[in-house]
Amino acid sequence: MSSRSSRAAALAAPARVLALALLLGACSSQPPSPAPGAAPTAPAPSAEPTTLDELDPATMRVPRADLCAGLPAAAVEAALLGEPRRVETWADGQQARLSAQVRDVAHEDGCRFDGPGRTSAAAWVFTPPVSPERADELARAAGAGSRCRDVPDAAAYGDPSVARTCRSGPLRETRYAGLVGDAWLTCSLSAPRSVDRADLEARADAWCAAVLLGAAPDRTSANG
Repeated sequence: MSSRSSRAAALAAPARVLALALLLGACSSQPPSPAPGAAPTAPAPSAEPTTLDELDPATMRVPRADLCAGLPAAAVEAALLGEPRRVETWADGQQARLSAQVRDVAHEDGCRFDGPGRTSAAAWVFTPPVSPERADELARAAGAGSRCRDVPDAAAYGDPSVARTCRSGPLRETRYAGLVGDAWLTCSLSAPRSVDRADLEARADAWCAAVLLGAAPDRTSANG
């Protein structure tokens, strides 16, 4: 099935049901049926509020496929301050909305959730492995932009990593990106510029922590 057809089918379902299905890893066309008499599969647990300061990306490994399968619905709704109204996922080689202005063939695996009030949360990972040298180049590129500023006291999102808040027309976006293992991971949260910058950056911190936790459930906290 083409990516265009997949997205059309996804948008036809109610947003709440679709979001939960995607978050529980229901992107596969034929999920295995439970054995007779087996208990229903429990949904992904809702993560407690977590900040990036509590995590240690140096001990974590992020898969370069199925990035969004482990994201809890509660984390998406907390980032958007409401239920997602539109959900999009993409994989390596598919057409994807890479930004508000750009749609192109992606060499990434990721997802985007559009919520109320023009809010949008996204996460993606490069599918090819990334070397430390290439990561340094990506970090420099991610740190560019005249309408951007560093997130104050931002926690590391890998090594190297970048945390920036940028303006784009009526919107403001906070984005974290960094090298976790050999995976270049990015997460973002955008909202209208009427939203307080500090509030957006705090919600982005929690969202990006949820992305890291969902992607790498076998993790170690920064506190041990």
